[in-house]
Amino acid sequence: MNDRDQRPMAFRATAYLRTSWWSRREVRAFRYDALWADGRVDRDIDLVKVMYQGAPPDFATTSKAMHDGCPDVGIGHWIEYATCNNIPGPL
Repeated sequence: MNDRDQRPMAFRATAYLRTSWWSRREVRAFRYDALWADGRVDRDIDLVKVMYQGAPPDFATTSKAMHDGCPDVGIGHWIEYATCNNIPGPL
């Protein structure tokens, strides 16, 4: 994370299937990417660590928008932090 950027401008979720160690069934899991204002993309970030620098309501709404807009398996849209708008971004 860069010192001049406090928080990424957008996030996206990537859904995949994995086997649960508890139930031994396939469950849906997520990986997260962050898009910074300078165009840099950080892949496979710890979403809670990066987003909880702000207000918890922003975390809840942004997280919900990412999960709702993500396919069952695959890459979702870039979701702007706090506003939850879909924005264009790199693949």
